[in-house]
Amino acid sequence: MMKWKSNLSILLYCVILSFVCLAIFGYTTSPFYDEPSSGDSALFQLVAKEWLNGHLPYVGLWDMKGPIVFFVDYLGYMLTDSRTGIFVIEVALLTITLFILWKLLRKGFSAMQSTLLLLFPTFSFAANAVGGNCVAEFVLPLLAWSFYLLYKWLDKVEDHSRIVDNHPAKYAFFYGLVVAFCLLSRLTNAVGICAAVAVIAFWLMIRGNFKNLLSNILYFAFGFAVLFIPFTAYFAYHHAFDEMWYGTFLFNLDYAAASTSELHSLPAILKLAIHFVDTWLFLGVAVLQFFVNPRRRFAAVMWFFVALLTMVWFLRGNGYPHYGLISLPCICIMFLEAKNILQSVSSIHFLRFSSIVAFIVYTLITVGACVHSYRMFNSMYIANTALEQYRAFLKDVPSDYRQSFIAYNCNPDLYLYDNIVPYYRFFAFQDWESHGSKSLQEKLREEFSGNAKWILVKGHA
Repeated sequence: MMKWKSNLSILLYCVILSFVCLAIFGYTTSPFYDEPSSGDSALFQLVAKEWLNGHLPYVGLWDMKGPIVFFVDYLGYMLTDSRTGIFVIEVALLTITLFILWKLLRKGFSAMQSTLLLLFPTFSFAANAVGGNCVAEFVLPLLAWSFYLLYKWLDKVEDHSRIVDNHPAKYAFFYGLVVAFCLLSRLTNAVGICAAVAVIAFWLMIRGNFKNLLSNILYFAFGFAVLFIPFTAYFAYHHAFDEMWYGTFLFNLDYAAASTSELHSLPAILKLAIHFVDTWLFLGVAVLQFFVNPRRRFAAVMWFFVALLTMVWFLRGNGYPHYGLISLPCICIMFLEAKNILQSVSSIHFLRFSSIVAFIVYTLITVGACVHSYRMFNSMYIANTALEQYRAFLKDVPSDYRQSFIAYNCNPDLYLYDNIVPYYRFFAFQDWESHGSKSLQEKLREEFSGNAKWILVKGHA
Protein backbone atom coordinates (compact mmCIF):
# COMPACT_ATOMS: atom_id res chain seq x y z
CA MET A 1 0.00 0.00 0.00
CA MET A 2 2.82 2.38 0.91
CA LYS A 3 4.63 1.62 -2.36
CA TRP A 4 1.44 2.32 -4.32
CA LYS A 5 1.01 5.68 -2.57
CA SER A 6 4.67 6.51 -3.21
CA ASN A 7 4.33 5.73 -6.92
CA LEU A 8 1.17 7.83 -7.08
CA SER A 9 2.98 10.76 -5.45
CA ILE A 10 5.88 10.48 -7.88
CA LEU A 11 3.47 10.22 -10.81
CA LEU A 12 1.76 13.42 -9.66
CA TYR A 13 5.19 15.06 -9.35
CA CYS A 14 5.95 14.01 -12.93
CA VAL A 15 2.62 15.41 -14.13
CA ILE A 16 3.41 18.76 -12.52
CA LEU A 17 6.92 18.87 -13.98
CA SER A 18 5.62 17.96 -17.44
CA PHE A 19 2.76 20.45 -17.36
CA VAL A 20 4.88 23.38 -16.18
CA CYS A 21 7.70 22.53 -18.59
CA LEU A 22 5.43 22.27 -21.64
CA ALA A 23 3.17 25.15 -20.64
CA ILE A 24 6.21 27.46 -20.68
CA PHE A 25 8.58 25.92 -23.22
CA GLY A 26 6.18 24.00 -25.47
CA TYR A 27 4.86 27.28 -26.80
CA THR A 28 3.77 25.99 -30.22
CA THR A 29 0.95 23.95 -28.65
CA SER A 30 0.66 25.51 -25.18
CA PRO A 31 -2.81 27.01 -24.60
CA PHE A 32 -1.17 29.90 -22.74
CA TYR A 33 0.19 31.57 -25.87
CA ASP A 34 -1.73 33.11 -28.73
CA GLU A 35 -0.03 32.92 -32.14
CA PRO A 36 3.68 32.23 -31.62
CA SER A 37 5.98 31.37 -34.50
CA SER A 38 5.60 27.60 -34.83
CA GLY A 39 7.84 26.35 -37.65
CA ASP A 40 7.91 22.56 -37.84
CA SER A 41 5.05 22.26 -35.37
CA ALA A 42 2.78 24.21 -37.72
CA LEU A 43 3.76 21.86 -40.57
CA PHE A 44 2.79 18.80 -38.52
CA GLN A 45 -0.49 20.36 -37.40
CA LEU A 46 -1.49 21.35 -40.92
CA VAL A 47 -0.85 17.85 -42.29
CA ALA A 48 -2.79 16.37 -39.36
CA LYS A 49 -5.75 18.71 -39.80
CA GLU A 50 -6.01 17.83 -43.47
CA TRP A 51 -5.77 14.15 -42.56
CA LEU A 52 -8.82 14.63 -40.35
CA ASN A 53 -10.56 16.15 -43.35
CA GLY A 54 -9.89 13.02 -45.39
CA HIS A 55 -6.66 13.99 -47.18
CA LEU A 56 -3.82 11.56 -46.57
CA PRO A 57 -0.40 12.85 -45.50
CA TYR A 58 2.06 13.13 -48.40
CA VAL A 59 -0.80 13.01 -50.92
CA GLY A 60 -2.81 15.89 -49.47
CA LEU A 61 -0.04 17.88 -47.79
CA TRP A 62 3.61 16.81 -47.76
CA ASP A 63 6.38 16.96 -45.20
CA MET A 64 9.64 15.11 -44.69
CA LYS A 65 8.64 13.16 -41.56
CA GLY A 66 7.13 9.75 -40.92
CA PRO A 67 3.40 9.20 -40.46
CA ILE A 68 3.55 8.73 -36.67
CA VAL A 69 4.45 12.42 -36.29
CA PHE A 70 1.27 13.46 -38.09
CA PHE A 71 -0.73 10.74 -36.33
CA VAL A 72 0.06 12.19 -32.89
CA ASP A 73 -1.15 15.63 -34.01
CA TYR A 74 -4.13 13.94 -35.69
CA LEU A 75 -5.11 12.43 -32.33
CA GLY A 76 -4.62 15.81 -30.66
CA TYR A 77 -7.02 17.51 -33.03
CA MET A 78 -9.47 14.65 -32.59
CA LEU A 79 -9.43 15.33 -28.83
CA THR A 80 -10.11 19.06 -28.82
CA ASP A 81 -10.23 20.23 -32.45
CA SER A 82 -7.29 22.49 -31.58
CA ARG A 83 -3.60 22.38 -30.74
CA THR A 84 -4.55 22.02 -27.05
CA GLY A 85 -5.22 18.35 -27.71
CA ILE A 86 -1.61 17.94 -28.84
CA PHE A 87 -0.50 19.70 -25.66
CA VAL A 88 -2.47 17.16 -23.57
CA ILE A 89 -0.79 14.27 -25.40
CA GLU A 90 2.63 15.87 -24.94
CA VAL A 91 2.07 16.23 -21.20
CA ALA A 92 1.00 12.59 -20.97
CA LEU A 93 4.04 11.35 -22.92
CA LEU A 94 6.51 13.45 -20.95
CA THR A 95 4.89 12.34 -17.69
CA ILE A 96 5.35 8.68 -18.61
CA THR A 97 8.95 9.37 -19.66
CA LEU A 98 9.85 11.14 -16.41
CA PHE A 99 8.20 8.43 -14.32
CA ILE A 100 10.27 5.74 -16.06
CA LEU A 101 13.42 7.83 -15.65
CA TRP A 102 12.66 8.17 -11.93
CA LYS A 103 12.43 4.38 -11.74
CA LEU A 104 15.77 4.19 -13.55
CA LEU A 105 17.40 6.59 -11.09
CA ARG A 106 16.09 4.47 -8.21
CA LYS A 107 18.49 1.74 -9.37
CA GLY A 108 21.22 3.65 -7.58
CA PHE A 109 19.71 6.52 -5.60
CA SER A 110 17.22 7.05 -2.81
CA ALA A 111 13.68 8.21 -3.55
CA MET A 112 14.51 11.80 -2.54
CA GLN A 113 17.76 11.87 -4.51
CA SER A 114 15.99 10.45 -7.57
CA THR A 115 13.25 13.06 -7.25
CA LEU A 116 15.80 15.87 -7.25
CA LEU A 117 17.93 14.40 -10.04
CA LEU A 118 14.81 14.08 -12.19
CA LEU A 119 14.94 17.85 -12.57
CA PHE A 120 17.94 17.49 -14.89
CA PRO A 121 16.20 15.62 -17.74
CA THR A 122 13.30 18.05 -17.26
CA PHE A 123 15.62 21.05 -17.63
CA SER A 124 17.31 19.43 -20.61
CA PHE A 125 13.94 18.88 -22.26
CA ALA A 126 12.98 22.51 -21.70
CA ALA A 127 16.28 23.79 -23.11
CA ASN A 128 16.14 21.65 -26.27
CA ALA A 129 12.43 21.27 -27.05
CA VAL A 130 12.42 24.32 -29.37
CA GLY A 131 8.75 25.07 -28.85
CA GLY A 132 7.52 21.52 -28.36
CA ASN A 133 5.65 19.15 -30.66
CA CYS A 134 9.06 17.79 -31.68
CA VAL A 135 9.57 14.47 -33.41
CA ALA A 136 11.82 13.11 -30.66
CA GLU A 137 9.22 13.83 -27.96
CA PHE A 138 6.90 11.12 -29.12
CA VAL A 139 9.39 8.23 -28.86
CA LEU A 140 10.73 9.25 -25.43
CA PRO A 141 8.59 6.81 -23.37
CA LEU A 142 9.78 3.88 -25.48
CA LEU A 143 13.38 5.09 -25.37
CA ALA A 144 13.23 5.58 -21.59
CA TRP A 145 11.84 2.09 -21.04
CA SER A 146 14.38 0.50 -23.39
CA PHE A 147 17.30 2.15 -21.58
CA TYR A 148 15.78 1.11 -18.25
CA LEU A 149 15.81 -2.50 -19.47
CA LEU A 150 19.37 -2.13 -20.78
CA TYR A 151 20.64 -0.84 -17.44
CA LYS A 152 18.75 -3.54 -15.55
CA TRP A 153 20.33 -6.23 -17.72
CA LEU A 154 23.83 -4.75 -17.49
CA ASP A 155 23.56 -4.75 -13.70
CA LYS A 156 23.06 -8.52 -13.83
CA VAL A 157 25.89 -9.01 -16.34
CA GLU A 158 28.27 -6.96 -14.20
CA ASP A 159 27.29 -8.79 -11.01
CA HIS A 160 30.33 -11.05 -10.83
CA SER A 161 28.74 -13.29 -8.22
CA ARG A 162 26.76 -15.03 -10.98
CA ILE A 163 27.24 -15.86 -14.63
CA VAL A 164 24.91 -14.33 -17.23
CA ASP A 165 25.24 -15.72 -20.74
CA ASN A 166 22.10 -14.42 -22.39
CA HIS A 167 20.02 -11.32 -22.99
CA PRO A 168 16.23 -11.52 -22.32
CA ALA A 169 14.61 -11.82 -25.72
CA LYS A 170 11.50 -10.04 -24.46
CA TYR A 171 13.61 -6.88 -24.00
CA ALA A 172 14.44 -6.98 -27.70
CA PHE A 173 10.72 -6.59 -28.42
CA PHE A 174 10.89 -3.02 -27.05
CA TYR A 175 14.06 -2.26 -28.98
CA GLY A 176 12.19 -3.30 -32.12
CA LEU A 177 9.31 -1.00 -31.19
CA VAL A 178 11.76 1.90 -30.82
CA VAL A 179 13.38 1.32 -34.21
CA ALA A 180 10.00 0.98 -35.96
CA PHE A 181 8.70 4.10 -34.22
CA CYS A 182 11.79 6.02 -35.28
CA LEU A 183 11.64 4.75 -38.85
CA LEU A 184 8.04 5.97 -38.95
CA SER A 185 9.00 9.37 -37.54
CA ARG A 186 12.74 10.10 -37.84
CA LEU A 187 15.06 7.10 -38.07
CA THR A 188 18.09 8.84 -36.58
CA ASN A 189 16.32 9.00 -33.20
CA ALA A 190 17.10 5.28 -32.89
CA VAL A 191 20.86 5.71 -33.19
CA GLY A 192 21.52 5.04 -29.46
CA ILE A 193 19.36 1.94 -29.28
CA CYS A 194 20.85 0.61 -32.52
CA ALA A 195 24.32 1.01 -31.03
CA ALA A 196 23.26 -0.88 -27.88
CA VAL A 197 21.63 -3.66 -29.91
CA ALA A 198 24.81 -4.06 -31.98
CA VAL A 199 26.91 -4.40 -28.81
CA ILE A 200 24.51 -7.00 -27.39
CA ALA A 201 24.56 -8.99 -30.64
CA PHE A 202 28.36 -8.93 -30.72
CA TRP A 203 28.50 -10.01 -27.04
CA LEU A 204 26.19 -12.96 -27.71
CA MET A 205 28.25 -14.03 -30.72
CA ILE A 206 31.48 -13.92 -28.71
CA ARG A 207 29.88 -16.17 -26.12
CA GLY A 208 28.64 -18.51 -28.82
CA ASN A 209 25.05 -18.12 -27.65
CA PHE A 210 23.52 -18.16 -31.12
CA LYS A 211 20.25 -19.64 -29.89
CA ASN A 212 19.64 -16.64 -27.63
CA LEU A 213 20.78 -14.32 -30.43
CA LEU A 214 18.20 -15.84 -32.76
CA SER A 215 15.50 -15.43 -30.10
CA ASN A 216 16.44 -11.77 -29.71
CA ILE A 217 16.34 -11.25 -33.46
CA LEU A 218 12.86 -12.79 -33.66
CA TYR A 219 11.50 -10.74 -30.76
CA PHE A 220 13.08 -7.59 -32.18
CA ALA A 221 11.47 -8.30 -35.56
CA PHE A 222 8.11 -8.90 -33.88
CA GLY A 223 8.32 -5.60 -31.97
CA PHE A 224 9.26 -3.83 -35.19
CA ALA A 225 6.37 -5.42 -37.08
CA VAL A 226 3.78 -4.51 -34.44
CA LEU A 227 4.20 -0.82 -35.32
CA PHE A 228 5.51 -0.91 -38.85
CA ILE A 229 2.92 -3.16 -40.48
CA PRO A 230 -0.28 -1.29 -39.48
CA PHE A 231 1.00 2.06 -40.77
CA THR A 232 2.39 0.71 -44.02
CA ALA A 233 -0.73 -1.41 -44.58
CA TYR A 234 -2.92 1.66 -44.06
CA PHE A 235 -1.11 3.67 -46.72
CA ALA A 236 -0.87 0.68 -49.06
CA TYR A 237 -4.64 0.20 -48.73
CA HIS A 238 -5.15 3.82 -49.80
CA HIS A 239 -2.68 3.41 -52.70
CA ALA A 240 -0.26 5.87 -51.09
CA PHE A 241 2.56 3.62 -49.88
CA ASP A 242 5.06 4.98 -52.42
CA GLU A 243 4.36 8.57 -51.37
CA MET A 244 4.57 7.66 -47.68
CA TRP A 245 7.84 5.78 -48.15
CA TYR A 246 9.37 8.64 -50.12
CA GLY A 247 8.50 11.24 -47.47
CA THR A 248 9.42 8.95 -44.58
CA PHE A 249 12.62 7.35 -45.82
CA LEU A 250 13.83 7.88 -49.39
CA PHE A 251 13.84 11.68 -49.29
CA ASN A 252 15.59 11.62 -45.93
CA LEU A 253 18.52 9.76 -47.47
CA ASP A 254 19.07 12.88 -49.58
CA TYR A 255 18.53 15.07 -46.52
CA ALA A 256 21.04 13.16 -44.42
CA ALA A 257 23.61 13.29 -47.23
CA ALA A 258 23.16 17.07 -47.49
CA SER A 259 23.41 17.63 -43.72
CA THR A 260 26.50 19.46 -42.59
CA SER A 261 28.64 19.78 -39.51
CA GLU A 262 28.29 22.90 -37.38
CA LEU A 263 31.94 22.85 -36.32
CA HIS A 264 32.86 25.89 -38.40
CA SER A 265 33.19 28.64 -35.79
CA LEU A 266 33.77 29.13 -32.07
CA PRO A 267 30.14 30.23 -31.39
CA ALA A 268 28.87 27.16 -33.25
CA ILE A 269 31.18 24.88 -31.26
CA LEU A 270 30.03 26.43 -27.98
CA LYS A 271 26.41 26.01 -29.05
CA LEU A 272 26.98 22.32 -29.73
CA ALA A 273 28.82 21.89 -26.44
CA ILE A 274 25.96 23.45 -24.48
CA HIS A 275 22.96 21.90 -26.24
CA PHE A 276 24.48 18.42 -26.24
CA VAL A 277 26.26 18.65 -22.88
CA ASP A 278 24.30 15.59 -21.65
CA THR A 279 25.78 13.37 -24.35
CA TRP A 280 29.29 14.83 -24.03
CA LEU A 281 29.31 14.07 -20.29
CA PHE A 282 27.79 10.64 -20.86
CA LEU A 283 30.62 9.87 -23.28
CA GLY A 284 33.17 11.11 -20.75
CA VAL A 285 31.72 9.00 -17.94
CA ALA A 286 31.80 5.90 -20.18
CA VAL A 287 35.48 6.46 -21.00
CA LEU A 288 36.38 7.12 -17.35
CA GLN A 289 34.48 4.04 -16.23
CA PHE A 290 36.36 1.82 -18.67
CA PHE A 291 39.73 2.80 -17.22
CA VAL A 292 38.81 3.32 -13.55
CA ASN A 293 36.15 0.71 -12.79
CA PRO A 294 37.10 -2.69 -14.30
CA ARG A 295 34.07 -4.35 -12.66
CA ARG A 296 31.77 -2.47 -15.04
CA ARG A 297 33.95 -2.47 -18.13
CA PHE A 298 31.34 -4.08 -20.37
CA ALA A 299 28.79 -1.46 -19.32
CA ALA A 300 31.39 1.19 -20.16
CA VAL A 301 31.80 -0.27 -23.66
CA MET A 302 28.04 -0.34 -24.17
CA TRP A 303 27.55 3.30 -23.09
CA PHE A 304 30.63 4.44 -25.02
CA PHE A 305 29.20 3.26 -28.34
CA VAL A 306 25.73 4.59 -27.50
CA ALA A 307 27.15 8.03 -26.68
CA LEU A 308 29.70 8.08 -29.51
CA LEU A 309 27.28 7.22 -32.33
CA THR A 310 24.68 9.59 -30.91
CA MET A 311 27.21 12.41 -30.80
CA VAL A 312 28.42 11.68 -34.33
CA TRP A 313 24.88 12.17 -35.58
CA PHE A 314 24.44 15.37 -33.54
CA LEU A 315 27.62 16.82 -35.02
CA ARG A 316 26.79 15.67 -38.54
CA GLY A 317 23.08 16.49 -38.53
CA ASN A 318 23.05 20.29 -38.74
CA GLY A 319 23.33 20.65 -34.95
CA TYR A 320 19.63 21.20 -34.27
CA PRO A 321 19.04 21.38 -30.48
CA HIS A 322 15.86 19.28 -30.50
CA TYR A 323 17.87 16.29 -31.74
CA GLY A 324 19.36 16.19 -28.24
CA LEU A 325 16.04 15.14 -26.68
CA ILE A 326 16.84 11.48 -27.36
CA SER A 327 19.62 11.70 -24.75
CA LEU A 328 17.27 12.27 -21.79
CA PRO A 329 17.57 8.63 -20.59
CA CYS A 330 21.36 8.91 -20.89
CA ILE A 331 21.35 11.68 -18.29
CA CYS A 332 20.04 9.26 -15.67
CA ILE A 333 22.47 6.52 -16.70
CA MET A 334 25.29 9.06 -16.54
CA PHE A 335 24.42 9.80 -12.90
CA LEU A 336 24.17 6.10 -12.06
CA GLU A 337 27.49 5.22 -13.65
CA ALA A 338 29.20 8.25 -12.10
CA LYS A 339 28.08 6.96 -8.71
CA ASN A 340 29.41 3.50 -9.58
CA ILE A 341 32.78 5.05 -10.45
CA LEU A 342 32.97 6.99 -7.19
CA GLN A 343 32.09 3.90 -5.17
CA SER A 344 34.87 1.94 -6.87
CA VAL A 345 37.55 4.57 -6.15
CA SER A 346 36.46 6.00 -2.82
CA SER A 347 40.08 6.65 -1.81
CA ILE A 348 40.82 9.06 -4.70
CA HIS A 349 39.91 12.48 -3.33
CA PHE A 350 40.81 14.32 -6.54
CA LEU A 351 38.21 12.36 -8.49
CA ARG A 352 35.54 13.12 -5.92
CA PHE A 353 36.40 16.82 -5.97
CA SER A 354 36.38 16.85 -9.78
CA SER A 355 32.96 15.17 -9.78
CA ILE A 356 31.53 17.85 -7.51
CA VAL A 357 32.93 20.60 -9.74
CA ALA A 358 31.61 18.85 -12.88
CA PHE A 359 28.17 18.48 -11.28
CA ILE A 360 28.05 22.19 -10.38
CA VAL A 361 29.16 23.22 -13.88
CA TYR A 362 26.64 20.85 -15.45
CA THR A 363 23.88 22.30 -13.26
CA LEU A 364 24.77 25.85 -14.26
CA ILE A 365 24.89 24.96 -17.96
CA THR A 366 21.57 23.12 -17.86
CA VAL A 367 19.71 25.84 -15.96
CA GLY A 368 21.40 28.53 -18.04
CA ALA A 369 20.33 26.80 -21.25
CA CYS A 370 16.71 26.84 -20.01
CA VAL A 371 16.90 30.55 -19.27
CA HIS A 372 18.49 31.22 -22.66
CA SER A 373 15.82 29.15 -24.43
CA TYR A 374 13.04 31.13 -22.74
CA ARG A 375 14.69 34.47 -23.54
CA MET A 376 15.14 33.41 -27.17
CA PHE A 377 11.44 32.58 -27.40
CA ASN A 378 10.42 35.93 -25.93
CA SER A 379 12.70 37.91 -28.21
CA MET A 380 12.27 35.97 -31.48
CA TYR A 381 9.10 33.89 -31.56
CA ILE A 382 6.32 35.23 -29.37
CA ALA A 383 5.83 38.42 -31.42
CA ASN A 384 5.73 36.45 -34.72
CA THR A 385 6.68 39.41 -36.87
CA ALA A 386 6.73 37.24 -40.01
CA LEU A 387 3.02 36.51 -39.59
CA GLU A 388 2.29 40.23 -39.21
CA GLN A 389 4.23 40.94 -42.41
CA TYR A 390 2.34 38.26 -44.34
CA ARG A 391 -1.01 39.61 -43.17
CA ALA A 392 -0.04 43.19 -44.00
CA PHE A 393 1.03 42.12 -47.48
CA LEU A 394 -2.21 40.20 -48.12
CA LYS A 395 -4.68 42.73 -46.73
CA ASP A 396 -5.34 44.25 -50.17
CA VAL A 397 -5.74 40.90 -51.91
CA PRO A 398 -9.35 39.84 -52.75
CA SER A 399 -10.90 38.05 -49.78
CA ASP A 400 -11.43 34.82 -51.71
CA TYR A 401 -7.66 34.35 -52.25
CA ARG A 402 -7.66 31.48 -49.72
CA GLN A 403 -9.37 29.24 -52.28
CA SER A 404 -6.29 29.22 -54.53
CA PHE A 405 -3.31 30.29 -52.45
CA ILE A 406 0.18 28.98 -51.82
CA ALA A 407 3.14 30.53 -50.00
CA TYR A 408 6.69 29.90 -51.24
CA ASN A 409 9.57 29.73 -48.72
CA CYS A 410 7.30 31.20 -46.04
CA ASN A 411 6.70 30.08 -42.47
CA PRO A 412 3.58 27.84 -42.34
CA ASP A 413 2.07 29.82 -39.45
CA LEU A 414 0.04 31.83 -41.95
CA TYR A 415 -1.93 28.76 -43.04
CA LEU A 416 -2.42 27.54 -39.48
CA TYR A 417 -3.59 30.76 -37.84
CA ASP A 418 -5.65 32.06 -40.78
CA ASN A 419 -7.30 28.70 -41.55
CA ILE A 420 -5.90 28.44 -45.06
CA VAL A 421 -5.61 25.12 -46.87
CA PRO A 422 -2.49 25.26 -49.10
CA TYR A 423 -3.32 24.87 -52.78
CA TYR A 424 -0.25 22.70 -53.42
CA ARG A 425 0.97 19.84 -51.23
CA PHE A 426 4.51 21.31 -50.99
CA PHE A 427 3.53 24.34 -49.00
CA ALA A 428 6.41 25.74 -46.91
CA PHE A 429 10.21 26.18 -46.87
CA GLN A 430 10.30 24.73 -50.40
CA ASP A 431 13.83 25.81 -51.34
CA TRP A 432 15.26 24.73 -47.99
CA GLU A 433 13.64 21.29 -48.12
CA SER A 434 14.70 20.62 -51.71
CA HIS A 435 18.21 22.10 -51.70
CA GLY A 436 19.93 18.70 -51.42
CA SER A 437 17.38 16.56 -53.23
CA LYS A 438 17.03 16.44 -57.01
CA SER A 439 14.02 14.15 -56.69
CA LEU A 440 12.14 16.71 -54.57
CA GLN A 441 13.17 19.53 -56.91
CA GLU A 442 11.53 17.60 -59.76
CA LYS A 443 8.36 17.09 -57.72
CA LEU A 444 8.27 20.80 -56.85
CA ARG A 445 8.60 21.87 -60.47
CA GLU A 446 5.78 19.54 -61.44
CA GLU A 447 3.55 20.72 -58.57
CA PHE A 448 4.11 24.43 -59.19
CA SER A 449 3.26 24.13 -62.87
CA GLY A 450 -0.36 24.07 -61.68
CA ASN A 451 -2.95 26.84 -61.72
CA ALA A 452 -2.72 28.48 -58.29
CA LYS A 453 -3.99 32.08 -58.59
CA TRP A 454 -2.11 33.58 -55.66
CA ILE A 455 1.50 32.83 -54.69
CA LEU A 456 3.21 34.67 -51.85
CA VAL A 457 7.00 34.46 -52.29
CA LYS A 458 9.62 35.16 -49.66
CA GLY A 459 13.05 35.95 -51.09
CA HIS A 460 13.85 34.97 -54.67
CA ALA A 461 12.16 32.10 -56.51
